[in-house]
Amino acid sequence: MIQRKRVLVITGVPGTGKTSFSNLLAKKMGNVEVIHVTDVVNAEKLFTSRSRDGAKIVDMRRLQRELGLMISSSKKRTILLESHLLCDMKLRNAGVLVLREHLDALIGRMEKRGYSKEKIKANVVSEATDYCGIRAERNYKNVFEAFSGDKRLPGYATRLLEGKRLRKRSIDLLPEFDLLLRKRRELAL
Repeated sequence: MIQRKRVLVITGVPGTGKTSFSNLLAKKMGNVEVIHVTDVVNAEKLFTSRSRDGAKIVDMRRLQRELGLMISSSKKRTILLESHLLCDMKLRNAGVLVLREHLDALIGRMEKRGYSKEKIKANVVSEATDYCGIRAERNYKNVFEAFSGDKRLPGYATRLLEGKRLRKRSIDLLPEFDLLLRKRRELAL
């Protein structure tokens, strides 16, 4: 009997801890393939151009096709994929963990990475309005959201990989956004 692959998509806006968590989870689980989508985009040159701020414009159809091939040809039964791009595509039979983060912490991480004010603003708005969560729910059947610092993340991930449904949680960061706008005028739209 052929065993079906277990696929977990880890998504969220930049700075929510996707890479760190996927690496930690893979180490904890063992015998897992981790696909860092940014590495795939760069290695396979799956971008068409660059935006004004230098960000790559990714060919999402080609990326989705490439990831599908990577999943089907993987020798591993369990595959973790991480990227903010994954909420905007459909990968068959994948459970999705959307990592969320409090806005002040997110800003601090992006500032450390040297993001421009415009890029920080765009990502903070995306996080406050739950862009990745909303998009993931449109594209996948089994989606769960949790804060990146939640100690129960490995358990959530394991249950999603097993195909179990987790009770939907509502994480509302709009009140934080309102307070943040009062403190940091440069983030105002």
